[in-house]
Amino acid sequence: MTHRILVLYGSYRSDRMGIRLAHFVIDGLRGRGDDVELIDAKEVGLPMLDRMYKEHPKGQAPAALEALAGKIRDADGFLFVTGEYNWGIQPGLKNLT
Repeated sequence: MTHRILVLYGSYRSDRMGIRLAHFVIDGLRGRGDDVELIDAKEVGLPMLDRMYKEHPKGQAPAALEALAGKIRDADGFLFVTGEYNWGIQPGLKNLT
């Protein structure tokens, strides 16, 4: 059975290193036969959000957020690849979630 898995990565840094781990994990999951997609905060193009998806009236969320919400709804599982940033998760990953 194929699983739909999203790998979420939140760094915006130009010299980010964790993206290599994200790709390694993706390759391993695909090797098992899973349908895997990388959700890279740097590439998604979300605006800095001032409200959650569920707080937008139906159909009025920013387009990038609407697309991300659809992918999240359709996924069977999630894997977060994150580094520590000031004793917490990366701002980009926080914005994605």
